[in-house]
Amino acid sequence: MKKFILLSFSILLLAACSTQTVTVDYDRSQDFSQIKNYSVELTSGSLGELDEARLKQSLNQELAAKGLNESGNPDVIINVVPEEFISENQSSSVGVGMGGGSGGFGTSVGFGIPINSEKLNQNYKVTMTTTEGNLVWEGRLDIQMPVNASPEMREANIQKGVSKLFKKYPPK
Repeated sequence: MKKFILLSFSILLLAACSTQTVTVDYDRSQDFSQIKNYSVELTSGSLGELDEARLKQSLNQELAAKGLNESGNPDVIINVVPEEFISENQSSSVGVGMGGGSGGFGTSVGFGIPINSEKLNQNYKVTMTTTEGNLVWEGRLDIQMPVNASPEMREANIQKGVSKLFKKYPPK
């Protein structure tokens, strides 16, 4: 029984390790079926080189799946502005209590256990601009994961986030 409880708690903890938020907006007058080629410009920010490479690879994979090709003669320029910072979350939602009583009368004592954890936050603002300079699509991806996330976890989170970001692309 102890193993089952420990396993259940571990699965719950892993599920809560990362969160992702996506917002998207676009120009309703744009005919997205005309967009076939793109180029990516990554604005230098606080993101590490390895995560930049993971992001670019995820973008290329996702856009290729949508029928777009990276090209030196693009229809649109995709500009990515990344930001990375560490935040500290404090949660006291875990509580421990004890009580006792008899004859319908009881007493109890309870207290919260403060839990502090540092989180790695990666925020990406992604814009799609025509070569004439018209903004036609923009999205924001916010990823939060443990500071000590493994390279595999970082890659999986970036890939999952980019997939969510372009889930409804092209807009209909």
